[in-house]
Amino acid sequence: MTFNFSNNKDLSQLSGMPQMNTTLNGWQVPLTIQKVIQGIVEGDKSETYITYTFKGVWQPLRAEELQSIPDMGIRSWEWIWIHAEAGSLNLETGDKVIFLNKRYKIMQVKDYSLNSFVEYMLVRDYEESLIYE
Repeated sequence: MTFNFSNNKDLSQLSGMPQMNTTLNGWQVPLTIQKVIQGIVEGDKSETYITYTFKGVWQPLRAEELQSIPDMGIRSWEWIWIHAEAGSLNLETGDKVIFLNKRYKIMQVKDYSLNSFVEYMLVRDYEESLIYE
């Protein structure tokens, strides 16, 4: 029995899935975010930051929404969508990040790493503001 290996195909080609590694070219820009790591040190809340610089696409996911929340009044919900090359930004659902001095929470991760990219859906995170009367 003989095998013909002259027409070998990459495993991704055999899957029938499109490879998106060049699709984001021309759309990506250099972005820098900070991942917020929260913890407790000697009974006090502490935060440390890990800086990630990557090439990606940062865009509004949908129009900003206003929602009335009992006991908190009205809050603006800003939703963001990040497209990045697989492996360049390893975030998980629930992580908090800072971009341009605004804090966001990762709400969803869609891992298309077999197709060379990952999508993240973020929402602007609640930040307490001190109001003195």
